[in-house]
Amino acid sequence: MNRMLLCIFVLTLACSTMLLAADKPLSVHASHIIAGHGVLPPASGILCSNVGPSTNQYGANGYLVLGPANALTGASQFLAEPCTPKASKALTTVKGAWSYFGTGANVIQICLYNDSGSNAPGKRLGKCVTKKNLPAFGTTNTLVTAVFTAQNLHLARGKKYWIVAQTPGTSSDAQDVWAGESVYESFNPGGAGWSTFQPDLNGVMAVSGQ
Repeated sequence: MNRMLLCIFVLTLACSTMLLAADKPLSVHASHIIAGHGVLPPASGILCSNVGPSTNQYGANGYLVLGPANALTGASQFLAEPCTPKASKALTTVKGAWSYFGTGANVIQICLYNDSGSNAPGKRLGKCVTKKNLPAFGTTNTLVTAVFTAQNLHLARGKKYWIVAQTPGTSSDAQDVWAGESVYESFNPGGAGWSTFQPDLNGVMAVSGQ
């Protein structure tokens, strides 16, 4: 997203039945843009990334990551971003533009999934990484880091995986945001299963390995 945007703070709301029938996940828009990006590892360690140059902007738009008991919809909404590694390495970190929307538990879980074979997350690989105390949505361009190094999860070059953002079962009222620049491809509303869709935003992330 290379042009400056300015919009009124708008939250797209829907009841649970509307969420389950939606073609796209619920989105949120802030009133200003955050320029730049977080610090990334050396290029040799990047397996897949959509983090652009420092002249790019993100922070004004994102999709909500919701627990099943959130106050907005009363239904969960989990998101997934595809990653096809350009080299075979063990996963070390996933950095993403995850933030807190302002109510409920301030926590998110980042997980690695393989591909189901139908362009959607399949089986979870390893354990999810829980991140607490996320920055408030629209206040920073710092990427949050989820560390997977100790799990020794090997990713194969050219094979599709999915990075999933969800809420822990113990924090069912959580409301988070995955800020984007321009293409999610899968979301899971209300636990109804993964669905692919024509994307509007690309969740900002960088997946690294060694």
